[in-house]
Amino acid sequence: MQDSEDTTSQPRFVDLFCGIGSFHQSLSALGWHCVMACDTNAAACDTYEANYGLRPLGDVTEIDPASVPAFDVLCAGFPCQPFSQCGLHKGFDDERGTMFFHLMKFVVHHHPDAVILENVRGLLTHDSGATFARMRDELAAADYVLTHKVLTCSDFGLPQMRKRLFMVAARRDAPLAAHLDQVLELDEFKRDSSLSQLLDKNFEKKIAYTIRCGGRRSPIGDKHNWDGYLVDGVEYRLTLDDCLKLQGFPSSFTLHGSIGEQWKMLGNTIPTVFTNAVGRSIAQRVL
Repeated sequence: MQDSEDTTSQPRFVDLFCGIGSFHQSLSALGWHCVMACDTNAAACDTYEANYGLRPLGDVTEIDPASVPAFDVLCAGFPCQPFSQCGLHKGFDDERGTMFFHLMKFVVHHHPDAVILENVRGLLTHDSGATFARMRDELAAADYVLTHKVLTCSDFGLPQMRKRLFMVAARRDAPLAAHLDQVLELDEFKRDSSLSQLLDKNFEKKIAYTIRCGGRRSPIGDKHNWDGYLVDGVEYRLTLDDCLKLQGFPSSFTLHGSIGEQWKMLGNTIPTVFTNAVGRSIAQRVL
């Protein structure tokens, strides 16, 4: 899937820390046009280019915001490890935790109508809430108002336990600001589903564990297991194709890099049901 050449009337977005492109997958389907993406992972960049026809730039810290075309929406699934329960909880003391401030350079320079951010739910409580408060204050200083909500993947038709924090900010004078309290009220997009329905096998478990980067092929009874299930009483291990479906990508989507890199990219990506629902919610109200 590539963007249409006629982009003059399409909402424009940037896709920072893009990975394999959950935001691009969902927003381009709505008719939005990506003017810039960036990521430091070579396999993710190869995958992104192969599927969307756009080569991501590299390190966000080295990109001059003035060199980026004007855009309406900034999207960023910025690094989550500093705020994750599985990490070291260093927050802004971890270099990856400072990526929020680098994405803010683009907000301050371009003043987009909206900012869509994704991270782990642990960010809300990290450092007793001080980390989230700092981010909210930085956005407020740039003249943005913020709403947020933790979303669960299985609520939206993909049977996976994954929970993610979404934050949507609107510039105070932008049309979205008047509807901001409604943007993450997403009941209309909720769907019921099961592993058996999605993967067409008789799984004993209805909802999959969260797809992760590590722990693959751990024993089924082990706390680190996420890819092992019983199907008709026999052990079954999720395949890359299974995980593409569980993350909401089409069967035509192609992954690049080594097998290990492909598993890592799938573990790091955002389920597209999230980016689709949030994008459609915004589009319904202001675009």
